[in-house]
Amino acid sequence: MIGGGTFPLAYAQEGVPASGIGPPAPPGLEPLGALSLDVAVRRAVEWNPSIEEAVARIGADEAEVRVARAGYYPTIRGGVGTQYDNRLRNTAWLPRPQISVSQMIVDFGKVSSDVAAARAGVDISRAQMLLAVDSLVRDTAQVVVEIQRHEALLAVADAQLESVLAINTLVQHRTRNGASTRSDAVQAEARVEAARVSVLEIRGQLERWRGVLSYLIGSKAPVTAVRSEAPAWLDQMCEGPDPNWTQVPTIQEASARREEATARLRRSRADALPTLSLDAGAAADLRDPISSSSNYNFGLSLSSSLFQGGASKARRAGAEQSLRAANAAVEASNLAAERALAEARQQIPSLRQRRASLETREAMMRETGKLYRLQYLEMGTRTLIDLLNAEQELHQVLFDGVNAEHDLRRLGLDCMFNKGQSRERFALNGMRVRGVTL
Repeated sequence: MIGGGTFPLAYAQEGVPASGIGPPAPPGLEPLGALSLDVAVRRAVEWNPSIEEAVARIGADEAEVRVARAGYYPTIRGGVGTQYDNRLRNTAWLPRPQISVSQMIVDFGKVSSDVAAARAGVDISRAQMLLAVDSLVRDTAQVVVEIQRHEALLAVADAQLESVLAINTLVQHRTRNGASTRSDAVQAEARVEAARVSVLEIRGQLERWRGVLSYLIGSKAPVTAVRSEAPAWLDQMCEGPDPNWTQVPTIQEASARREEATARLRRSRADALPTLSLDAGAAADLRDPISSSSNYNFGLSLSSSLFQGGASKARRAGAEQSLRAANAAVEASNLAAERALAEARQQIPSLRQRRASLETREAMMRETGKLYRLQYLEMGTRTLIDLLNAEQELHQVLFDGVNAEHDLRRLGLDCMFNKGQSRERFALNGMRVRGVTL
């Protein structure tokens, strides 16, 4: 317990994903002013390398769409080769320039399936980018909340130390005058040291969280403080109707993978059908391009794979299983998002009741402390231990109140993330990040 000199480190030991922390950029080393939650989130999104990676992946997949669409256009091949033609006399193995042109006319959906699969790949990468943004927003906001928590805890710990020091000064004075025993003086000094340890532990964890925030926003400059207030909407984030689940990035990614699997299945079925194309070619004799030894051709071609050792059938079976897996992944993503939101919502009522109870108990403990001080100093009906315990219990209530308040803030951030509303709440929709609009 913090009031007794030992601080529960569970809050401080929670980390953020490693992918969300990168090496700091090289701005100046002057300390930053007090950051608001909104400013910290925006700075993290503008700088963090994880967003750069996701944006680059979108660019690569958009190039794959252009590659797939090229199948609609003619293919022109050229080169130089040698060949023997038994229809011609006096032929020799001489180099012959060759050129061929092929234009697909009907392929029963081969190219269109490739284009659809490539576009689904872009949608997958975009959903992954949005997930990276939402995760970074949540991680940064949670770090800010932890700094707010530890700054508030430090204020309570400082007040506890000041209060115990005042009691210790009084006890030492009474001991010198013979009004208190030596054991009272030792007990008071022990409580002072315990309070000092609490202050040091909290301050150490506070500096750790400040360092994490500096890395998240890409600055070597230390974060000296953050603003203590939270957005008004945060306390109500877990309430209201269920969101539009199609806007949740994890579900968007699963749906895009299903579209990709559907396109792959269509392609595997189209591979079993022929392709009709318009072909033309020419091969000329270098010595006499218009002689009878030159070869020119033009016409329609209907081609299909007749035997591939069962590869087509296996490819189609694999595509069917991939589609089945993608359908299951969509359902699993919906279930996971709904469950995460429900779990956060279920914790809200008890935490709010706890916060209200702690506020009531705080008022009672303040009154108890005043009475115990009076009874110890003037009436002699209370011992020093009673007074110190009352003081410790009061500050433990204050510590618990701070933790309850900031636990509610973290749950609000969890609900925001699970609803897919991180970009909306922090006004990031429409923001351009490295050439991509969120």
